[in-house]
Amino acid sequence: MDGIGSVRCYGPAVGWFEVVIVGAAGLGSMRAAIDRGDLDEAARQGALAGPTVIEDALERPDRPARLAAIAAAPTTAGRAELLEPLARVAAGPDRRVAIPAADAARQIARELARSELPDDLAAEDVATWRQRWAELARDRDRSIELRVIALDIAAALDPGGTGIDLGAALGDPDPAIRRAVIAVVPMPVPEALRNPLVAALAKDLDPSVALAAAAILCADLVVDPPRPILDALGGPGLQRIRSLVAGAGSRAQIRDATRCLAADKSVR
Repeated sequence: MDGIGSVRCYGPAVGWFEVVIVGAAGLGSMRAAIDRGDLDEAARQGALAGPTVIEDALERPDRPARLAAIAAAPTTAGRAELLEPLARVAAGPDRRVAIPAADAARQIARELARSELPDDLAAEDVATWRQRWAELARDRDRSIELRVIALDIAAALDPGGTGIDLGAALGDPDPAIRRAVIAVVPMPVPEALRNPLVAALAKDLDPSVALAAAAILCADLVVDPPRPILDALGGPGLQRIRSLVAGAGSRAQIRDATRCLAADKSVR
């Protein structure tokens, strides 16, 4: 019986040892590829090694290991669960890995948004990941580039929403963030998000932000009845649109914003 017992204890130990050896080999191959500048091979090796090895590499202090893991993250199985460790890397002080980590997470989040949530993922987990990236998007001490990517990720993890409080984001002092949050508003604009956009249109001192808000509101008039949107805009909103379309802006935004002016004439 002692012999049988020793065999039973030894079996799991061998399994654990094999996992360690395989993981070390996978990480070594990933790092070697990064050292050669071969990102595609690093990603392939990481996908073969699996998400556990990738997550371990993301936690390591040396940059090559983390870069290799970041390259592999969007293609490995179970990649959605890497959104949290990628957020930790993105929140770190090393910009040379923070931005690539955020880019990798954006690929994963957008892929996740294109299909139904897999059975092995809980909605609570997705909400936790969304909150983590939303925190980075709100953090004014972060670079604008990172904040904008984090905002994209939070929005992708929030079907039908922006992943972040729209009104608060539209009060951010940086116009780049205000424009970015308008860009992730779903179309057609949900009724609950209409008033913050109207406020931005009427009050934002940056014409590019105000025009972006007008364009996304008025673009809905291609399919939506005009009265609810025109009522939300009111006279001051329409007057601001007139002044905005007379100034500088992208052709597409001016075209969409002008839909409200045309609709206003048609319903009088």
